[in-house]
Amino acid sequence: MPSNSLEWNDYRVVLAIHRTGGLAPAARMLSVNHATVFRQVNAMEGRLGAKLFDRHRSGYGLTAVGEVALAAAEAMEVQALAAERRMAGGDLSLTGTIRVTAPDDMAQRLLLPMFAEFRARYPRIELEVIVDNRFLNLSRREADIAVRPTAEAPEAMMGVNIGPLNMTLYGTAAFADRIAAGEDLQALPWVGWEDGAETLRFGGFYRNRALSPSFAYRSNSLLAQVSAAEVGMGVAILPCFAGDSSALLQRLEAVDPSYATNLWLLTHPDLKRAARIKAFIDFMSVALRKKRRLLAGE
Repeated sequence: MPSNSLEWNDYRVVLAIHRTGGLAPAARMLSVNHATVFRQVNAMEGRLGAKLFDRHRSGYGLTAVGEVALAAAEAMEVQALAAERRMAGGDLSLTGTIRVTAPDDMAQRLLLPMFAEFRARYPRIELEVIVDNRFLNLSRREADIAVRPTAEAPEAMMGVNIGPLNMTLYGTAAFADRIAAGEDLQALPWVGWEDGAETLRFGGFYRNRALSPSFAYRSNSLLAQVSAAEVGMGVAILPCFAGDSSALLQRLEAVDPSYATNLWLLTHPDLKRAARIKAFIDFMSVALRKKRRLLAGE
């Protein structure tokens, strides 16, 4: 190997620093220590005779040479991940690990019993559940399968549309009494998403009622919002499966289908032939469709 060339592990470091903005977070992403990343950057720049990064107070920024390295690293990553998916997709054994991602409220209040039943049926398959309200990148193998509310399957993904997922307004009995007595929604305390994190559906709910809610509690976790509504901190727009399954909450409005989305089981096409992936999707499709009335708020 020429003395001034970079290896795949070097390119992985470039990717990690670019994506995280610094050595310490890059080290965490790569599961190594800070000093290892520091030495690797110095070694790369020594071999190349050029700087890959400019050091700023806010973090590490790419130089022109670093931009070239990044482009090469991203191209290599695409090829490597595609190869990994194809190899994983060719696994015909009902063993191994499945990385599943789902929102926190869904994982806790809907999916856990299904996961337990799946494990009882397929004890040699390990479930690794990533509870995250963000859409993880299935192409990068951040997860193998996503259980996600979305109107349509994202481009380049394949999946099963379970059916409508509805939401409406929930609160404790005390708030139901206040609304029945004629109190306006605008005057009530609200529970909702952290500022800027609400989805278009939630924003539309407020706009269509000309509401500017006064929030008593905000969170980036829908599960935390359910809990806050249960202890009476305010009224909240919640998925029907979460609100209806709570003994402490009541519907404060009828379901409006115009705010519905769909619930999907998603995976990458390269993984569709893997026996464990197919077994999980087939099992969960049946289990979730048994809950369609709950999901639709019927």
